[in-house]
Amino acid sequence: PDPRRTRSAEVAVVERDGRVHKVLGPDERLVLWTAAGPWTWDVIDTQDKPELPQQLMRRLGDAKQTQHFEIVRVSEGSVALFFVDGILIRTLKAGVHAFWKAGRSLTQKLIDLKRQSLDVTGQELLTLDRVTIRINLSAEFRVVDPVKAAQEVKDFTDTLHRALQMVFRRQLGALKLDQILERKGEVNAEATARIQSDMAAIGVEIHDIVLKDVILPGEMREILNKVVTAEKEAEANVIRRREDTNATRSLLNTANGMAENPVML
Repeated sequence: PDPRRTRSAEVAVVERDGRVHKVLGPDERLVLWTAAGPWTWDVIDTQDKPELPQQLMRRLGDAKQTQHFEIVRVSEGSVALFFVDGILIRTLKAGVHAFWKAGRSLTQKLIDLKRQSLDVTGQELLTLDRVTIRINLSAEFRVVDPVKAAQEVKDFTDTLHRALQMVFRRQLGALKLDQILERKGEVNAEATARIQSDMAAIGVEIHDIVLKDVILPGEMREILNKVVTAEKEAEANVIRRREDTNATRSLLNTANGMAENPVML
């Protein structure tokens, strides 16, 4: 017999005749018959080498010896923040990664780096002239610093959602309804500038914010419809009077021409 033992924070890959036989975790012992070999014994210090090489990961996977390591898969356009015992160790790029457990707690947090959109719908607020309206917003954003986005706040999307609510409530609450309807583009630009500076502090880049809809209560819609109808009728009356004036002027010119020229008559 040939006893072998691993120490704390060590793992051992035991091979028999060039094939993976077993993987020992920390503080484990294995007794082998020498004549059953040949055996090879590869001891790995997981403190110095916490990550498995790709080739070794595939070999252990094929041998179904995966109980002592954890696989982290990161899709294209994303990164993963890798934590050991709650401490951030590395930022993993796209690909497949494997790490030795060795009695440690391994966790990861995937963060999408692609451009995303966030909608805020049905947000109620009171305008300066005391009209209750509901608004729908849309924001385009992208995470540029995943470490800040994950550690500065609990949830960066929730933080952006609340920032949109607060900024638009503060801005639109200082305007009258007519001003809101007339200045939607200016409101968007002012809100974007404010939120961009706030979100840059947590590693999030804001590309565009749009105030998509301003939804009025039923009675206010009826009033505005009447106002618009009255305005359009007034414009139509002005046009009719202008046309009548032009027609009268044309008749007068014709009459003057006939009076001065009997042949024309």
